[in-house]
Amino acid sequence: MKKTLSNIPLLPITIAFICGIILGKHFAIIYVLVTFIGGLIAFVAKQRMYAIILLTASIGWMNTHINSAEIPPANFLNKETVFNASVISVKNNDNIQNIIAEVDIVVDSTNNKCCRSRCTLTVPSLNPDIEPGDEITFLGALTYISDKRDLPNEFDIVSYYKQQEIYLTAFIAPEAITITGHNDSWFLSLRQFRDELTHYITSLPLSEECIVFLNTTITGDTSMLDDETRLKYSTTGLAHILALSGLHVLILTSVIAIILLPFDIFKQRKLRYILTIILLWLYAVITGLSPSVTRAVIMATILLTAQIIQRNHSPFNSLCAAAILILVISPNSLYNIGFQLSFVAVASILLFAERLNPINPRKRILYKLMSLITVSLSAMIGTGIIAAFYFHNFPIYFIIANIATSIILPIVIAGSVFALIAHYLGLDPTWICLIVDFFYHTIDEMTTYITTLPGASIDKIYFKGWLLIPYFAIIACCYAALKYKRVVWYILTLTMIIFTITIHIITIPQFPQKEYYIPRDTYYTNILVRDSSALYLISTAKGGDSIDVVEKCKRKYIDYMGWRNIDTIIRVPQYYETKSITRYGATLSIGNDIVIIIDNDNDVREYNIKPRYALICNGYKGNIIDVYNTLAPDTIILSRSLHKKRANRYEDSCKLNNIPYKNLIETGFHKVFN
Repeated sequence: MKKTLSNIPLLPITIAFICGIILGKHFAIIYVLVTFIGGLIAFVAKQRMYAIILLTASIGWMNTHINSAEIPPANFLNKETVFNASVISVKNNDNIQNIIAEVDIVVDSTNNKCCRSRCTLTVPSLNPDIEPGDEITFLGALTYISDKRDLPNEFDIVSYYKQQEIYLTAFIAPEAITITGHNDSWFLSLRQFRDELTHYITSLPLSEECIVFLNTTITGDTSMLDDETRLKYSTTGLAHILALSGLHVLILTSVIAIILLPFDIFKQRKLRYILTIILLWLYAVITGLSPSVTRAVIMATILLTAQIIQRNHSPFNSLCAAAILILVISPNSLYNIGFQLSFVAVASILLFAERLNPINPRKRILYKLMSLITVSLSAMIGTGIIAAFYFHNFPIYFIIANIATSIILPIVIAGSVFALIAHYLGLDPTWICLIVDFFYHTIDEMTTYITTLPGASIDKIYFKGWLLIPYFAIIACCYAALKYKRVVWYILTLTMIIFTITIHIITIPQFPQKEYYIPRDTYYTNILVRDSSALYLISTAKGGDSIDVVEKCKRKYIDYMGWRNIDTIIRVPQYYETKSITRYGATLSIGNDIVIIIDNDNDVREYNIKPRYALICNGYKGNIIDVYNTLAPDTIILSRSLHKKRANRYEDSCKLNNIPYKNLIETGFHKVFN
C-alpha cells in the first residue's frame, strides 16, 4: 500500500521544529515560554497533535538560542589586545590568508569571564603557514563585521557571515600572529585526510581537467574549479554534480557494497551493513559534513539499520529524521543553500517521481528507463525555483544532461575510487584511469555541446524571495491533483498560478531611469553612472588596474546589474561624451551636475568651472581650504580612498570653516538625475 503524508509521523514534528528555528531568529526567547505553555495546555486538553506541534516548536526555538554564538559587548571591541584562538578553516587567496577561528574574548577581567566567539581573521601574508586545527595567539583589535553595501542588491556579507554565526573580524599583521600548538583530535585528523586524498588523486595518470573534476566530486574541494567550468555545468543543469550530494553518496555506497561483497558469501550481511555505515560516516567527516552529504548518510544509516533489525523503512520519515538531526546540531544549516536544495530535491523525488511515470511498474526495464526522466524532472520541480532565486538562471536541457550524466558519472567516480585503491596498494591503475578519463571527457564534451545549443538557459532571473511561498503552494496543489484526480485541485492550481503571476507583475520593483553612485572603495575612487540599462564606470585606477576594477565591479554588482537588465560595465576613458555623461579629463558632467575629480596635487586653479561637487581622492595631499576657495563647489566629497588621518583632517577643516562636505567613510554617495 502506498504511503500517504498521514503515514509520516515525523513530518509535523519536522515542520514545527523548523518553524521554531525561524521564529527563534526574530523573536525573543521569552516567547518560548508562551509556546511551551500552549503545548502543555493542548496536552492536558488531550489535543495531542497540537501539543506535539507547539512543544516541538518551542524546542526548536530554544535550540536556536542555545546554539547562538556569544557576541561580546561593543565596549570590549576596537581595542588592540592579545587573543588566543583555535583555527577552524583557512583559505589562501592572492598572498592573503583568510582564517575562520574561535577566539577567546575576556569580557570581565575581574571575574575572568570569557566568551568564545567565531571570527574571521585576515593575514596579508602566507607566513606563518596556518592550518586548520592550529592554536594561535595574535595581537589585534576585533570589530563587528560592518555592512559595506553602497548599491542596492549588492552582496550582503554581513548576512552571509551571520548564517555561520560569525559577527567579528580583525586584520592581523603577519608578525603579530604566533602558532602555539595544534589540536590533534581524531575529528580534525580525519578532516585533514582530505588533503592526502587530493594528493593521491593528483598523482593518478589522468588529464589535468579530469583530476580537477575528481577532486571536486570526491573530496568536495572546489578550490581548483575555474569560473568557466562552474558556469558551464550550471548552464546545463549539472551544477549539483560539482557539489557533494546524495548522488555521490549513492555511488560510494555501491562501491562499498562491491568491495564488501565477500561478506555476503560468508553470510555476514549484517556485518557488511555495519561496516558500510561506518565507512559512510568516515567519508562524511572527511569531506566536511556538508548538509547534503550528512543528509544522505543519515538516510542511508536509517535504511541499513532497518535492514539489520528487519524493520520497515519509510524514505520520507528518514528524510525528516535527517533534517531534525542536522538542525538540532546546527540550526543555521536551515539557511544553507546546500541544505535547502538537498532536502527539497529528495522530497520532490519522493512525491512526484513515481506519480509522473506513465509506465506500469511491471514493465521493469521501461519503467526504470522512464524513471531517469521522471526523477530528474521531479528534482527540478522542487529545486529549480530555489536555484533560480540564488543563482538567477534556469537550464533548459537539464533532462538530457541529467539522464546522460546519471549513467556515466557512476563509472567515472567508481572507476576513480578503484584506481585510488590500486594506486595505494602499489598496483598500476593506468588502464582504469584510461577508462575514467574517457568517460569524464564524454561528460565534459556533452556539457560543452549543450551550452552551445540555442536557449541553453534562461538567465537574469530575478524575483523576490516571498514568491517561493506561493510557488510551493502551487506544487502542493499539483501533488493533490495528481493524487486525487479531482477537478477542484486542477482549478485551484490554475487559480494560484494566475494569482501568483499577477501579484509578481504588480510588485515588480520600479527603478529610477538615471542615477549615479560613489561607493566606498578603498584603493581607488569609482563613480558608477546608470542611464537606463547602460552602466558607466569612471575610476581613478590607472593602466592595467583600471581593467581589473571593471572585472571586480562586475562581480560585486552582478545582482544590481541583473535586476536592472544591464549586460556589462562601460569603462569611461579620459575624454568621453554621451547624452548623460561628458568627461573631459578630471571634469565630469552627469546630467546637470558637474563633478571635478581631484586625485593629484595639480594646481586647482586650472579648473575654470564651478562644480557642484569637488571629489577629493587619495592622490591629493594639498589644502582642502584652497580647493573650496578656488572652485567654490556646493559640496566637497571626501573619498573613502583617502587615508583615514588625512580624511579626518580635511573633515575637521570643513567643520571649522563651515564648508559643506560629505565624508564617504560611513556611507556611499547616491543621487538620481535627469
